[in-house]
This record gives sequence, C-alpha cells and structure tokens, in this order.
Amino acid sequence: MARCKTRTWRARKIKPKTFFKLSTTEGIGAVTKNEYNWNKEFNSQIKRPSSNYWVPKNYDCGIYHNNLFFLITDKLEGEFLAKTPAKSKISKLFISNIPKVIAFSQLIQNLKTKNPNQKGIHHEIFLNKAKSWLDGIPNDIQAKYDLEKLYKKVAKGVSDLKAKPRHGDFAPWHLIKLKDGQLALIDGEHALKNGVELYDIGYFIQRVFSVLKNPKLAQDILNLLAHQGFDIKKLRCILAARTIGGFLDESLAHTPDYSFADQFRKWIGTLDV
Repeated sequence: MARCKTRTWRARKIKPKTFFKLSTTEGIGAVTKNEYNWNKEFNSQIKRPSSNYWVPKNYDCGIYHNNLFFLITDKLEGEFLAKTPAKSKISKLFISNIPKVIAFSQLIQNLKTKNPNQKGIHHEIFLNKAKSWLDGIPNDIQAKYDLEKLYKKVAKGVSDLKAKPRHGDFAPWHLIKLKDGQLALIDGEHALKNGVELYDIGYFIQRVFSVLKNPKLAQDILNLLAHQGFDIKKLRCILAARTIGGFLDESLAHTPDYSFADQFRKWIGTLDV
C-alpha cells in the first residue's frame, strides 16, 4: 500500500466529525500506519460517492511525542452489523446485508496493487502465518485436536490460491451500514497486498461461526457462496487455516473454551466429502 509521509504533530484545523487514532506503542504504530496506507490505497481506486462500499478517508497522520503514530479520518456513522465480537442475536440488518458483504470482499481482492506480487510470496506469507498460529497453541491442545493434520491440509491446498489483496480483519463488528445505505469497513490494520484469494470471506465465516457462535448462519453463507459459483475447495484451505487461528485465539483467553473451535474444526472436515 502507499506510504504515509509522517511528520511531528502540530495543532491544525481539522474537519468536523473526525476519528482520531493514536498508537500506544511503536509496535502498534506500525499496524496503524498500515491502516492509513490501506485507507489511502482503497480510496484512490474506489471513488466516493459513486461506490456503495466505503472505508475511512484519511485527513491527516503524523508522529506524537517523537514515536507514537496517529491518524485522523472521517467518522463513518451508522449501524454495525454486529456490535461486539461476542455471541449475540443476529439482526435483520445483518442478514439482509450478507450479499453486500460478499460483494465487498470481492471488491477488495480485485483491487489493483501498484507493486506486482513476487511469484509465490503470497503462498509463503499465508503458510508462515498459519504455522505461527499453530506454534502458538499449547502442545497438548495441538495433539488433542490433531491440529498438525489440519495444518498439512493448509500446506497442501495453498498452492492453488492466487495472490489477492485482503483487509485482514473482515469481521461483522468492523462493518457498518451507513445512514445513506453504503456499507463501510473500518480497522484496516492488517491489510495486505500479498494476501491470498478468499481470505476475507473465509475469515468472516469463521468469525460468524466461532465468535458470534452461529453455525447455521455460517453454513447459510457458505451455501450462498457455492450458489454464486465460488470455489469451495479453495475456500476450504482458508477455513482450515482460520480453524487453527481460532484455536490460538481461544488459547489466549483467560478461561479457554474450545467447544466452538472444535465444532468449527469438525464442520470443516465435512467439507472434505
């Protein structure tokens, strides 16, 4: 993505209804810069107001106290598809916007990146990330749920995946239905130009199943994707990797409960048939 030209903060006039994000550490600042660059790249290609799919528009960025990166964007106001990353009742708004969620994921992966991907680097990035998730899970949990076998399925299927941009945190609680009807997506901290195809919609399905704890809706989304002609074999590779990511998320919880992560693992297994 394009680079932000950072500078030391000085007081300046800012447009109304803005959103200010200040990184708390230099490490977090790196991903906040990535978010700024993602916003810039997306908006350079997808022009408002003609598009029904928006991300925040950058107003400013810089460095606060010599090492803390900040960004200022417009404030996108509306109703989140899900208010929090927790089990909750799925609203009619959520259900009615699933086709637009799918279309948004497709729009993102069809963005044109300025720097062509080096051949095969997207496979390496994706597989290394899945391996880092696996390595972060306690050994007894890896063994109990046979997660090494799942990783081997990811390794086997990754070569079929094309290089595509991704948002990286394409979750219901980051999607907003705006007052004028557009669908907006925030928090592009993990955007990646060297991503793999179908990552965002696969991530979305895993979040619906395991975090919102709604397996039926996850299945409905998958059925809709199959009806639209999506390659379920390729998507299965993404979902297998996201299964490993889900186990890692749960292992980091104060009181881990692997029940939904395991349900998701078993569900992915049924897609092999």
